[in-house]
Amino acid sequence: MKKILLAIILTAVLVSSIIIIGIAYFAGDYLVGFALERGSFGDPQGPPRAFALLMPPEKRQFNPPNAPSETWHLRSTDGLALQATHFWPDEESDKWAIIVHGYGCTQQNSWFIASTYLKLGYHVLTPDLRASGGSEGSYVTLGYRESQDLVDWSWRITELYPGAKIVLHGVSMGAATVMIASASQGLPPTVKASIEDCGYTSAYAILAHQLKESFGLPPFPFMHFVDMACKNLAAFSLQDANPYYAVNHSRVPILFIHGDADALVPVEMGTSLYEHCNAPKKELFIVQGAGHAVSVQKERKLYYEKVTSFLRPLIE
Repeated sequence: MKKILLAIILTAVLVSSIIIIGIAYFAGDYLVGFALERGSFGDPQGPPRAFALLMPPEKRQFNPPNAPSETWHLRSTDGLALQATHFWPDEESDKWAIIVHGYGCTQQNSWFIASTYLKLGYHVLTPDLRASGGSEGSYVTLGYRESQDLVDWSWRITELYPGAKIVLHGVSMGAATVMIASASQGLPPTVKASIEDCGYTSAYAILAHQLKESFGLPPFPFMHFVDMACKNLAAFSLQDANPYYAVNHSRVPILFIHGDADALVPVEMGTSLYEHCNAPKKELFIVQGAGHAVSVQKERKLYYEKVTSFLRPLIE
């Protein structure tokens, strides 16, 4: 009788384990498609479905800066056609800013920051990251491959304008991209500083956080299968997109900005990145009462005062 009972219990455990693993496997595939695959609701060139639900098309319209512009093109190291816009300032300048948009966005989301840099006398380049806007690509890689594209855009500026002094400025996933690029051995010497606004410590950590907060699911075993799906579908690991590791090897000074009311990327991630950073120079600016990616709207004057005071000795 005891053997039969034990067999029943073991069978139940085995069946339950198989069911849980099966659910986790399909959940991993679904979440990668939902969160990282380009295209949503009949628009194959649109953002991932997760972003489209939060930000409908009518809320994604932005006016370009009032400045002369031209479209630039670049071929990524893995063969994708990438696109960006170059805006000219009113006066001659060797100062450049590359503004890097966040998850699900396009370069249009960078234009309101671009306008201020133009007024400060900077040339501005606003790329469409891979799998966004006018750039090719099927999957967002949360800063991993985007960081190499950013390094390549920096080199394009350097080749055309050898005397350029470049600042990288990214928001959210754009901030993660900037942090990873800042540690690249291939970064051109013309890049003098980075501004990261509300970036996360790693792709794995932010997805695990959102999995728990949004779906009530524990990181284990689901994150294992999400990462497996990333490798199978998007050809990268969530461990690859790791700003926390990158800032410890940064080749340029970094200004860290984070809102203390950020519900998407906890402010603790921002302070952790700052504390772990081993850049030549670093500063931390916490914006009181600011949610995710709205620090510049919450404290516009103070925001740009911090940015300009940080950059002045490095760029001018």
